[in-house]
Amino acid sequence: MFLRQVKDSITDFLFPPFCLCCKKPGEWWCEQCRSSVQLLEGNICPRCLSVGRCTMHGEHCTGELPFASVFAFGYYHDPKLRPIITALKFNGTKAVLIELEKFIESHPRAKDLEGLFLSGTIVPMPLADKRLRERGFNQAALIAHSIVARSSQLESRPDLLIRTGHRAPQSSLEHDLAKRQENIKNSFECKGPVSENIILIDDVATTGATAAEAARVLLNAGAKNVNLVCLAIGA
Repeated sequence: MFLRQVKDSITDFLFPPFCLCCKKPGEWWCEQCRSSVQLLEGNICPRCLSVGRCTMHGEHCTGELPFASVFAFGYYHDPKLRPIITALKFNGTKAVLIELEKFIESHPRAKDLEGLFLSGTIVPMPLADKRLRERGFNQAALIAHSIVARSSQLESRPDLLIRTGHRAPQSSLEHDLAKRQENIKNSFECKGPVSENIILIDDVATTGATAAEAARVLLNAGAKNVNLVCLAIGA
């Protein structure tokens, strides 16, 4: 912890932080912007990912996503949230993890997660080897380890799922669920026994195709419920 604080102090001296949303100096994500993130209005349907609009939640929904539940802290289109996720995911700005942890701890709906953290295993969404080498880190694993796993006593298994092969980025297929499902099909393997309750961690869920494919592999391996927790939802 001490060495981390020293490293952060040196980094802040050489590269003074400024809010990635409003450019205000002092923090990578200032308190005003963190507290201005648009809240999700209603629950997320685990079958179709609609927010507060699905009138047939759960088993009666016509959607086919395999999640037991879905939780997100905000919308990806939100200008007060998207720059933070983008900075972590594509630019490798790991310093924003500190601000993300503050955001999650103070989020009005953070207590809704307590029921998920009673038992089970935390599994971050894996990256393909090629993309992992390019980025040098897996943002989902950082989120799981630095934020979600720290707030619970659950086991974290970043090695339980692996990506096989290299596919076209899902973002290149726009918001087309069928194309994304076909692109990601048979791209995960489960490397070990699974618990009945899985908490799958990702940064963003758009159509849910990638997380759904991972969830199906976990369910086929013996999991009873796969719950998806992500920072944001939507395109």
